[in-house]
Amino acid sequence: MWLWLFTLAFGAGFTALGWDDFDGSFLMAMLLLFHIVDDISDGVRHRWPAALAAVAVLWGATRLTSAVLPGSLDNAWAQSVAAAVGFTLGLAVSAAITRLPERRLRRPVDGHDSGFGGQDSR
Repeated sequence: MWLWLFTLAFGAGFTALGWDDFDGSFLMAMLLLFHIVDDISDGVRHRWPAALAAVAVLWGATRLTSAVLPGSLDNAWAQSVAAAVGFTLGLAVSAAITRLPERRLRRPVDGHDSGFGGQDSR
């Protein structure tokens, strides 16, 4: 939660400052990528599918949001809002995938007859 609030606040702040080389949308995308790399280095469960899904959602949601935003917004603010939507959805997808339960193989309990292998089960 703190990463999300921090990123949105600083992204809006950098957009408001109006720096040409470093705007809020770039900052939001970089912080999501740093979060993903941190998950990968920590060995979080399902880290690779989460990383791929988060980047895909970041890119797709940003592109879709920027396509539907009205032309009345300033270009920098439109990019910042689109990046905020992409960052939020990418972070949510990454969090959801890394919290999926691990898949475990089912093994028969010792001494239990599974009914296979030609053994007679009574």
